[in-house]
Formats: sequence, C-alpha cells, structure tokens
Amino acid sequence: MRWYRELWEHQRGFTMVELLITIIIMGIVLAIAASSWFGVVESRRVDSATNQLAADLRQAHSMATNRLADQTVTLLADQSEYTLPSGATVDLDDNDDPGPAGDVVSVAANSTVVFHADGSAQITGAGLMGNPITIRATNNTANNHTIEINPATSEIKVVP
Repeated sequence: MRWYRELWEHQRGFTMVELLITIIIMGIVLAIAASSWFGVVESRRVDSATNQLAADLRQAHSMATNRLADQTVTLLADQSEYTLPSGATVDLDDNDDPGPAGDVVSVAANSTVVFHADGSAQITGAGLMGNPITIRATNNTANNHTIEINPATSEIKVVP
C-alpha cells in the first residue's frame, strides 16, 4: 500500500476550479469568435447578392442594346426576389424559400428599371444616382451595399 501512496504524492494535476475557469474562458473566446464569424458570413451574402443583381442589370442592358428592344427588371421592396426581362424570377439569397419569410438579404425599396435600345435607362423608384438600389441583410439593415444607375448612359455602379 505504501508504494501506492508514494505514487500519488508525486502526481501533479489540475484542480476542479482551474478546469472550470479554463472552460469558462474558452467559452467566452468561442462566443466572441462566433459572433464575428456570423457577421462575416452575412457580409459575404450581401456582397454576393449585390454582385448578382448588378450582373443581371448589366445583362439586361446588353440585351436591350443587342436586341433593340426594351428590357425591364422589377424589384420589390423587402424581398430578395426580382423579375428579369425573360420573366424569370431570381432569388438573391438563393435559399429556395419562396416569399419574404426566409429572406436573408432583400431590396430596400420598390424599383423598376427599363433599359432602352438607345443605351439609356428609365428608372422608377430607387436606382437613380443619389437614390440607389440598396441590398441589405434582412436582420441587420446596417449591413448593406448600393447600386447606382446613370439614366443617360445606363452605367451600373456598385457602391460598398
């Protein structure tokens, strides 16, 4: 029995208090890192949605000048879906959830953009220089990007 006692007398370890403090500190660090990570993911979704909409607007402009026919893109407020000239509906957040209930990103205001064959654009609602189309995170309206369209030249500009 003596050898057993001598064995444990020389063993060093952590107390329960030390282990609990370490676990609590790790939990706090993880919580801070997770909140930062979710902010980055949300920001990437807004970036992706803005770039997708800008690309579709540029494509509609090209179609108008190439086909010599007006092309209309319609955006609805507080929804992530918009309608292209082909009649197809595109979902900005690509979550396969129809309607605004599951939207992660959305357009801030109603807007209709008509690209004309002469290269100009007619914009009602948001979209004009000074009144841009705003793409925002649904649960954090501070996280947004804007798209401006010059009505004379149809230049489409993404503003972070």
